[in-house]
Amino acid sequence: MDANFQFPQDKMFWIRLIPTGIALLMIIGVVFSTVRVDSIQPNEVGVLINNFTGTVSVQTQSGSFFYNGLTTDVHKIDKTVKTLVMRASDGQALEIKTRDGSNVTLDVEINYAIVPTEKSVREILITESGVGKVPVMSVVRDRRGRVQRRVTGYEEAYQAKWIREYSRAVIRYIFGELSTKDFYNAPMRDAKTRKAKEELDMLLRQHGLQVIKVVPDKFSFYPEYEEKIREKKDADQEYDNQLEQAKTQLQIQEREKVETQKAADVKIEETRGKLAQILIKAQAQAIQVQKDSEAYDIKTRIEADAEFYQSERGAKGILASAKAEAEGLSNLAKALAGDGGRNLVLRALAQRLKQAQIDGLPYATSGLIQKVTVEDAAAASNSRAAVKRRAGR
Repeated sequence: MDANFQFPQDKMFWIRLIPTGIALLMIIGVVFSTVRVDSIQPNEVGVLINNFTGTVSVQTQSGSFFYNGLTTDVHKIDKTVKTLVMRASDGQALEIKTRDGSNVTLDVEINYAIVPTEKSVREILITESGVGKVPVMSVVRDRRGRVQRRVTGYEEAYQAKWIREYSRAVIRYIFGELSTKDFYNAPMRDAKTRKAKEELDMLLRQHGLQVIKVVPDKFSFYPEYEEKIREKKDADQEYDNQLEQAKTQLQIQEREKVETQKAADVKIEETRGKLAQILIKAQAQAIQVQKDSEAYDIKTRIEADAEFYQSERGAKGILASAKAEAEGLSNLAKALAGDGGRNLVLRALAQRLKQAQIDGLPYATSGLIQKVTVEDAAAASNSRAAVKRRAGR
């Protein structure tokens, strides 16, 4: 600043500055008065809309922030999972036409939430549904029992615009593929529930929403039809009971058959074992007989060979003895052919006579003189006896 500068001393100058200061202070006060502080909770998505430019910014992270309350509006959208309940007790149950023409009333719950991304919220959800709330109309009964529609609360615009209508249409269509009997089949209902959830989620994601779960609850038919269904269900139950009893009897028969077969198999195995033992014993006996036969054959051969050997030796001895006796007889014959033979005969006759005894009285029947003679037969007999004794030796 220039050292020679001096504030104006004219009072009118300062008077003229007072309105400018007041205006400046008012502007500063207005600015400070329009500054706002807000916060986004973990279960919320913040939407900031500039009222002058129309720009939209989305705050998906939780925390506090400053904004100009004069130019900007802040809206908060709940991103937690919500439940759309459609029950007969609230007059909101779905009426479904089955494929065989029956009317079914179904209670159902739809669990859903927004797709919590900045792009989805800014470009789809807010663009199509806005950020306002709409009244919820419900069917109620007054004290006289008359049915009336009343406002029972408020909900997000996207809830009224997309969730309810899409849910009712898709549930009617998918569950309408079932027949009356199929509604009592839990696996078939579960399959339709999964299909409804997948198709509803695919449709609602185009509008910035996602389906978490579809939960079908109680279903009912008209009272007259309910009675018929109950009768049929009882008949089916009786049939199932009879069928179960028949299966039980078949199982018992099958078990008895198996036990009988096992007992027969055991008996057969025992018989096979006994037959195997008999066969082994018979084979052992056959082997023993064969061994005995072989031993007997060997023994018989040995004995026959021994007997043959003895017989051969005996025959040879007899032959030798016969040859010797023959030679002796030959020599004897030769000896007897000469005088020596006659002398030997006389000598033997003398020996016999020496041992002989003659008893009797000498007398004669004639007057002639007779002499006593010894028959040569005795001598010949004794000679033959001597030859036999030599042959026996």
